[in-house]
Amino acid sequence: MLDIVGFCGLTIVVFLGWFTVQQKTRKVLLNPVLMSLLTLIGLFLLLGIPYSDYMQGAQYINILLEPAVVLLGYPLYKQLRLLRAQWRKIVLICFIAAFSSLTISALLANVMGLEDWLIASLVTLNITTAIAMSTSAELGGTGAITANIVFIGGMTGSIAGVYWLRLIGVIQPISDNLSTSSRESITEQKALGLAIGSTAHAIGTATIVKEFPLGAAYSSTALILCAIISAIIAPFYIPLLLSF
Repeated sequence: MLDIVGFCGLTIVVFLGWFTVQQKTRKVLLNPVLMSLLTLIGLFLLLGIPYSDYMQGAQYINILLEPAVVLLGYPLYKQLRLLRAQWRKIVLICFIAAFSSLTISALLANVMGLEDWLIASLVTLNITTAIAMSTSAELGGTGAITANIVFIGGMTGSIAGVYWLRLIGVIQPISDNLSTSSRESITEQKALGLAIGSTAHAIGTATIVKEFPLGAAYSSTALILCAIISAIIAPFYIPLLLSF
């Protein structure tokens, strides 16, 4: 009981601390998920606390992960009418995104000479963890590696995604432009959401949900569709691609 209270409490306090710091500094690099992870790892290494001991106490926070992901569907629900009117375009964009991610990651890993089981662990980096792990396992990959790659991909997208889209001109460099109700800002939020959701899945969506609510709705849609599409096509497409 003390372990549960202690480790759960420590995790929550560390996360809320970094969340407050990011809110005050507005620094994307101070992502509370990433910084909390690094802080906890540093503490456990310093104090000699095994990961297994930590998880025995903090397992209840881990259980909350899936409901937290489901909550990201709320922005989707609020914009359901708008999404329903454009579902064909959205599905096509997500199919291209999922297909491109599988193709590029598999070919790049193959060119680098990685073994098939490792390629299978890496190719699902753009979809949410639970589906990525099961899809990877079906391909012969390792779930632990897949989970870490998905996390790295999500964190990279959440930290650098908005900056990159501004750099290449997909969205305007000034965030205030995205806060207006103009047609341009709405289009930009749609592009932002589809790009983040199809590459940085739940972590990226959670990052933009406060500043870009419309974008978060499209991001939630994209992460769901990309996960479904990847899970359907990856088991037969990746072996076929690697056979050439």
